[in-house]
Amino acid sequence: MAAHSTGISVTFDGVAFSEVSELSWQYGGGPAKGRSSLWTDEVGTVTVGCMGTANITTAKYGARADIVITGGGADLTSKAVYEGLSVAPELNGVTRYTVTFRLLDG
Repeated sequence: MAAHSTGISVTFDGVAFSEVSELSWQYGGGPAKGRSSLWTDEVGTVTVGCMGTANITTAKYGARADIVITGGGADLTSKAVYEGLSVAPELNGVTRYTVTFRLLDG
């Protein structure tokens, strides 16, 4: 049965993003480093699109903390680093924010 993408909540370092309008995350995909190692430092990424300003600051760049996603069939809890922020104001419209995170192993 399909999961309805409503009621999605995203927090980083205990602070909730407000007015989340888009979310995508990818886990895995990086090849293991070395011949006898199963470990990889490329765990995955998270992209959060929102219209509210909670967690929207360049001061968070490089911060490492827990990211917690619940709802919409997209639950995830992981350590992450705040990797980037994109701001897109629309003339006579709303400003959209996109934040990207790099997931960390452990």
